[in-house]
Amino acid sequence: MDRTIDTSEYGLCIYSMDTLTSFLKTEKIKTKKLLALFQKDKKTFLKMQEEGIWIPFPEIDGVTYAIKIKNLNEEFDDQWEKVLEYDGFNLEVKDGIWISDTGSFLKFDEALYRSEGQESTGNFGMVHYDSNKERWYTTIDGTKVYSDVWCDIPAGKYLLTVRGYSKKEIVDRKAVNYGYQFELVEIERFEGYKNPREDYEFNISKILRAR
Repeated sequence: MDRTIDTSEYGLCIYSMDTLTSFLKTEKIKTKKLLALFQKDKKTFLKMQEEGIWIPFPEIDGVTYAIKIKNLNEEFDDQWEKVLEYDGFNLEVKDGIWISDTGSFLKFDEALYRSEGQESTGNFGMVHYDSNKERWYTTIDGTKVYSDVWCDIPAGKYLLTVRGYSKKEIVDRKAVNYGYQFELVEIERFEGYKNPREDYEFNISKILRAR
């Protein structure tokens, strides 16, 4: 499946909606500005990593990324090279997983992810679409831009591996030249946790520039 996500300057994140909303309810978190909370409240953020609630991949370039799930037999072909790989991030899945532009959490609205499909038109005729499978909008020139996509992964506790890829030959800078593959390995229970905001470099182009 050709799946893409466009990011702002905040990065990507992965989570299971029911897992996330259950955590928010338990912790009595009512604010819609979840990204600000997750950035400022280190105790809550680390608890989320321990319990497998929400995994961010911060400080990556704001471009379009190809997204693949190894559990769904999705692989990058020989036109791509692997640039990075990290594993061992806790993730509890209850109702599949969402892969999102982290900017979606600037003002989070759960209802937009529960919809059977609703479309609205904004300024300059730009269309916004929200559903329980994907969220996207169109740019002024009519290009469809995906901000959130859902993937069907069975319920369970997992350790997540992230791999970053780059096209071996980048000819068109406006094309999709970078991508991430995610793999989930099911386990019985979490033992410790990793903090994705420390000692990890998820920025593919930055790694390539440093070579």
